[in-house]
Amino acid sequence: MNQLISRGLKILFFIFIIIVSDQVIGLILRKLYFNQKEGSNRALNYTFKECKSDILVFGASQALHNYDSRIITDSLGLTCFDAGQDGGHSILLQYAQIKVIAERYSPRLIFLEFNPKNIVHYPGDYDRLSILLPYYKEYPELRPLILLRSPYERIKLFSAIYPFNSKIFSIIRFNIDFLSRHKKDFEGYIPIKDKVMNIGMLKTNSEIVPQPVVDMNMLNALENIIHICKKKNVTLCIVSSPLFHTVGEKRINNSFVENQALDIIRRENVKHFDFSYDSLFMGRLDWFADAGHLNEEGATNFTKALIRRIKYDKDLCSLLNVKKK
Repeated sequence: MNQLISRGLKILFFIFIIIVSDQVIGLILRKLYFNQKEGSNRALNYTFKECKSDILVFGASQALHNYDSRIITDSLGLTCFDAGQDGGHSILLQYAQIKVIAERYSPRLIFLEFNPKNIVHYPGDYDRLSILLPYYKEYPELRPLILLRSPYERIKLFSAIYPFNSKIFSIIRFNIDFLSRHKKDFEGYIPIKDKVMNIGMLKTNSEIVPQPVVDMNMLNALENIIHICKKKNVTLCIVSSPLFHTVGEKRINNSFVENQALDIIRRENVKHFDFSYDSLFMGRLDWFADAGHLNEEGATNFTKALIRRIKYDKDLCSLLNVKKK
């Protein structure tokens, strides 16, 4: 009996040590995470807590690298911050960002970088929501999105270390000066410098592609973003960045998935600037870093083209109080 009691006490003590260690290490990681001076984690934290720019840009890597905040500010006379995030994030992240920011303040204009083809079910998109884990306790409005990751997410989040599992290297890197070599940003915008696409980078895929399945969570996220902007009197412009196409290449008919998203945009009467097949960018290898991203010169030309669209739109000029071209 004494041996059983002794063994039980040892097990309890071991569990106690694990729990205490988890909480202490988690507390240290949390402090270091929110102390970062650069990197995507710092950019996300700044967007949630501090940013009060007139114009915000949201989206994945195309948003981060294609929209030059400096040109937007100079052309429209309104402050701009690019809140795009590298990492192939879906519209679920943009919904989370806009949801949090709208509780704090209402920007004048939001550019949402969006490709209607991406409203498809892909498990990896839910895995990437790990970027939101450090904010689970602080922002209750994010919890329903975070819990989409798995049925066990709520249990895992009892651990103080768990929210930072995938971020430990970046936390160390961006807290130690000599390891930190993050690319310089300009109000969030990070240009892709010294990289030019070549024709060999184009994929020739002859495989049969399975019919994509609409992801209702993402479709709902698009609709919810639109409703938040309307409720908060924020002007929303949905933008599809240029994709590389050869001169004269014909547009492929929209898939069922695309039409589902485009129907919402049309029904809600939201401005949609589609540059995906814009003739200005066709064949311009020198403006692309790869088939889906513009390099610095391409981003300059795209941002100017987007501003021209804004200035030719009487309704937008009136809302933003800028001179119509």
